[in-house]
Amino acid sequence: MAVKIKSVGGVGLENALKQLQEKLGQGAHVRVGFLEGATYPDGTPVAQVAYWDEYGTKTAPPRPFMRAAIANNKGDWGRLMGAALKATGYNVDQALALVGEKITDQVKEEIVSFTAPENAMLTNILKERFPTGDYTKDDFLKAVSDLKHGATASPGKPLVWSGVMLNSAAYDVKDGPE
Repeated sequence: MAVKIKSVGGVGLENALKQLQEKLGQGAHVRVGFLEGATYPDGTPVAQVAYWDEYGTKTAPPRPFMRAAIANNKGDWGRLMGAALKATGYNVDQALALVGEKITDQVKEEIVSFTAPENAMLTNILKERFPTGDYTKDDFLKAVSDLKHGATASPGKPLVWSGVMLNSAAYDVKDGPE
């Protein structure tokens, strides 16, 4: 729905802006990422693993897929929100849901397209042996021993193993300001 202003400035502009403010309501916001309740089968929160991937650990380098998703796409989000508001007749919740879905897709695209730094050989061995990530401490220690004795594996894709993180990227729309 387009807002038409019949007079230049003054009362016409004030009324149009007041109507738009009423239509938009008291505000809302969208959250995109790895939300509460998303866990790996062992109970580890997906958000925790995503954080470790994003910023690195003592034994793994950072793989900043979230920061890349933001840097590569944030310039379009304002335009996207404007188009979503118009497409939904200025329904804020529906518009935010459209934007949240698009940003979630952008995060998933970053995960899938991420290539460097590569996985460590130990990670590749574990990924090859346990494609769903369900290995035990003994399995891990065996892989370490095998690596020390020359075992290798094909290079695996960074950030992609069981698919849990990729499939857990999500959004939600909340009432009120952030």
